[in-house]
Amino acid sequence: MKKEKDLLICPRCFTVHKKLPLSKRHEARCQRCNEVLLRGCDTLEWRVLALSISALIFLGLALAFPLVDIDLGGVSSSLNMIDAISKLWGDGYLFIAIFALFVLVLFPLLLMGTLLIVSIAMILRRKRLARNLLILATTLSHWSMLDIFFVSILVALVKIYEYAQIRFDIAFLALALFVFIEIYLTRYIKLEWYWERWERL
Repeated sequence: MKKEKDLLICPRCFTVHKKLPLSKRHEARCQRCNEVLLRGCDTLEWRVLALSISALIFLGLALAFPLVDIDLGGVSSSLNMIDAISKLWGDGYLFIAIFALFVLVLFPLLLMGTLLIVSIAMILRRKRLARNLLILATTLSHWSMLDIFFVSILVALVKIYEYAQIRFDIAFLALALFVFIEIYLTRYIKLEWYWERWERL
């Protein structure tokens, strides 16, 4: 009888497959629906290490500088994430300010920091530490909402584009790069692939 760790279940059609070792740049697909189940990557932890460090740098830039400068009828204003949260707090929207602080600042920071330490733990073959941090990263990935915030900014800018002059600052590009890396590390690289690499430590 096969052990559970030797089996793979397709997340789309729930077909059970036998897990086989993959060489670099090869991938395993579901025989029924062709969903990618695993990708062979012997350097996953190094890739995660490099990208998580880059993401933390980009997030720091996105928080430190204004995202956009808007000139509407001669009146100029800039959007900074920290200032926006502070204004919500000052205007009495305490719950919204606290929620925004967690999902737009603290959780993304913790998520990338956790993935950074996970990659280091895998490189050093600290299986217990890597396991606990992978569980934490799974939880944090559901609460990091910078991608939604970024799309909301784009929608708002499209609506006022005809009425105002908009200048994008370095923080806007940094935020876009962070969102791209976060999506890559948490959605393109599936959780099962992290665990597969963990099992091979």
